[in-house]
Amino acid sequence: MIEAKKIAEYIKELSGINPFENTRKRKNIEIRSLLTFMLRHHCDMKFKEIKNFYINNGKNYDHATAIYSLRSYETHRRYNPLLDKYFDLTLLILADKSKLQKALINHIVDNTLEKDLKKVLKLIDSLPKKINTSKDHIIAGTE
Repeated sequence: MIEAKKIAEYIKELSGINPFENTRKRKNIEIRSLLTFMLRHHCDMKFKEIKNFYINNGKNYDHATAIYSLRSYETHRRYNPLLDKYFDLTLLILADKSKLQKALINHIVDNTLEKDLKKVLKLIDSLPKKINTSKDHIIAGTE
């Protein structure tokens, strides 16, 4: 729960928007959606725990709202590029980033049209099969 509070405070500091304010303003809804995404995928919180987290911080919330907020995250980030910036900056303060990065990739794939997925798969197929990450640089195609 300490990590969740840290994430919420950092997002609030970055955006200047209080996710716990009881308002339906679009900017607050979008920030809550980002926070819910991070709570669910980084802190592994269940929807009931997310609900309780919001309530403990003064926001009227229920688990159905948390589900809806998570599902609408992709739409919000599509129309508000600042959400991606807040996500990236928040990611920098977290110790374990890989779980959240994988969750975002899965979320993007789940919300991508089939025709666009085929283009992405072609791009991935064209990448080198082996990547060497030694000495802080990447050399494609070598061992």
